[in-house]
Amino acid sequence: MKVTAIVVSWNAAAQLPACLAALDAQDHADLEVLVVDNASGDGSVQLLERELAREHRHPLRVRFNATNRGFAGGVNDGLAESDAPAVLLANVDVEPSPTLVSQLVAALAADVTVGSVQPHLLRTVPGPDGRAVIDTTGHVATRARLFRNRGEGEPDEGRYERGEVFGVSGALALHRRAMLDDVAWRGPEGAGEYLTEDLFAYFDDIELDWRARLRGWRAVYEPDAVGRHERGGAGPRRTPVVEALNYANRLLVVATCDHGPLLLRSAPLVTVTTALKTLELAVTVPRALPGALRGLGRLPAARRRRRELQRRASVDPGVVVARWFEAFDARAWVRTWWRRVRGRAPGVARPDRD
Repeated sequence: MKVTAIVVSWNAAAQLPACLAALDAQDHADLEVLVVDNASGDGSVQLLERELAREHRHPLRVRFNATNRGFAGGVNDGLAESDAPAVLLANVDVEPSPTLVSQLVAALAADVTVGSVQPHLLRTVPGPDGRAVIDTTGHVATRARLFRNRGEGEPDEGRYERGEVFGVSGALALHRRAMLDDVAWRGPEGAGEYLTEDLFAYFDDIELDWRARLRGWRAVYEPDAVGRHERGGAGPRRTPVVEALNYANRLLVVATCDHGPLLLRSAPLVTVTTALKTLELAVTVPRALPGALRGLGRLPAARRRRRELQRRASVDPGVVVARWFEAFDARAWVRTWWRRVRGRAPGVARPDRD
């Protein structure tokens, strides 16, 4: 099975060499690497031009965008230039093990109903005791409409077995192109928008998970496919832009994909957690609030997408929520929330509030 690995990069010259080397070392024979550079200004362009002049085990192509199209726009640009039946979406800060692609392909090929495969993603930096730390083994959805990476921050002790998950992380996952084509938004001329460009970055993967479940596709976790992701080692990047996108995009995804009656049933929980998240944003990253409010201005477009999704859904939205949205541990979440507000959560530094 041919695979195109799409890497969207923006000002990531420090991370590109390790990512590209890890992809070039893959033992899967039919692999090409496509980098979409989103108008970087940190030397990435020159680095990529040097990479293009070198010999590689796997073909390397680069698309140089004139503007920053975000993660969603960059992925869509890459998909427009690929005809492979499987697509590996890889953040620039990941390093897959040499067998990762071949193991993900085997999992995808084993079941035609599987649209996405999640690898066993570890953090780059081990825990204080020297043990490997989980970054994600797939997405978990809760009735509070809060989403998390399964196992995130836990010691890697083999707790999570091969099997179905709600969805897969945008950091590193393999997707069946037929699934992406099936769930793509339909433009006026029939052109597909695979990731929702209104989301720019963050929560685009959650929305893709949800759309795929509504169209009857499955996602699975493959524990033998191992990669590493810098996110955990670097700590949360709590810039105003990132926090504004995270705040608004979560609500945009809920407005697009959720089941009205079940959302109404969870309304008190959703309202309280959203109010607490708003307070956290005001205390820890107050400069993100204007951007978050501007982001919510895209709610009318989310409602239009919702109407399209409801027309095309092959699985009842209530069935998806009832099957995948887990009970919410409010007490544990509030304890973590309070540590974040006080700037004492692991890896969280209070940003400059000027």
